[in-house]
Amino acid sequence: MKRIMIVEDSLDMQEIYRDLFSDKAKEYEIELMADAGAAYERVLKGGYDMVILDVIMDGVDGNAFYILLRLQEDKQVKNIPVLVVSVLNSSDLGIFKSSSNVDFLQKPITRQQLFGKIEGLSGYRQMPQ
Repeated sequence: MKRIMIVEDSLDMQEIYRDLFSDKAKEYEIELMADAGAAYERVLKGGYDMVILDVIMDGVDGNAFYILLRLQEDKQVKNIPVLVVSVLNSSDLGIFKSSSNVDFLQKPITRQQLFGKIEGLSGYRQMPQ
């Protein structure tokens, strides 16, 4: 089973993620967190195969751009694939596209887009079954 940390502060988007993953419970275990800083600390403790990250978030600890940079620079977690899901377009996030383990989806997203990106990033790093 693949463990995915989803960092999203919008309650509506959290519910959308729950719905999108509802029929995939045998394949994916998801954890939803609204605070990027707390999510980063949780990812550091290990056990996650991927992070799905919104980058426009409220609060000082919610600076997801900073968290994304930290994920990419920290030797302990830099190989964990990150899927950025944002209202921003990909040109606004170009700095992060230089990494082979970061991909992007612009909101609104579809089930097909989401799982296509997840499987594409899974190929970057062999994820446990």
